[in-house]
Amino acid sequence: MASKQNCPVVGTTNTTLPPSHPDIDLNKPGQVCPIVGATTDHHHNLHKHPQVPHPDLASEHLSHDDAAACPVLKNKVVKEPKSQQMDDELCPVVGTATTVLPPNHPPTEGKPGDAICPVTKARVDHHKGKLHGHPDVSHAGTDAVCPVAGVKANA
Repeated sequence: MASKQNCPVVGTTNTTLPPSHPDIDLNKPGQVCPIVGATTDHHHNLHKHPQVPHPDLASEHLSHDDAAACPVLKNKVVKEPKSQQMDDELCPVVGTATTVLPPNHPPTEGKPGDAICPVTKARVDHHKGKLHGHPDVSHAGTDAVCPVAGVKANA
């Protein structure tokens, strides 16, 4: 079984775009996602989620476009040991993602709620109290393993 790769920015191992994601040719390099600003140069393993009607969404105040509505993500993926180890939560856009910011992420403390993350375009107020700083890795060696994602720095 092949191991899942982590996104180096948000830590997600999810490779499925939400049903509401704008159409984009993932095979064409240099395109920029209008949602999170990621480029197709780094995301060759993605595919779009099919439209799947779900009768219980209205009672949960979710739409079909919300990744949090996916029963596989909510009931299975977030409960996997790897996800729990990475402190994964469900993001309505990218699905499972770690709540630990990467070591080089700009600070969010003291920013207004409507401030936009320069990395993912997320609003600060949408993630207030949900994100954590990454442990200090400034003195880590070249073969060090990330304490959050569990992957080697040079992998």
